Amino acid sequence: PNPFVGETQIGFNLPEASDVTITINDVTGKTLKVIRGAFDKGYNTVNVNDLPSGVMYYTLESGDFTATLKMIHIK
Repeated sequence: PNPFVGETQIGFNLPEASDVTITINDVTGKTLKVIRGAFDKGYNTVNVNDLPSGVMYYTLESGDFTATLKMIHIK
């Protein structure tokens, strides 16, 4: 989702239905937003808005899987 203005979507593919937690942090490590939910098997998306401009990192956790990626919000 880079770079984005206003709103973005975080997309992810799940091998089976499971609970997912997405944590968005700024570059200092401060947590800006946490999204939790139960998602279906296959491709899913989460809409994200109301974030400050700048570089952020989001971490997606599902079961034993964890991935952290960078995103850039410009205004």
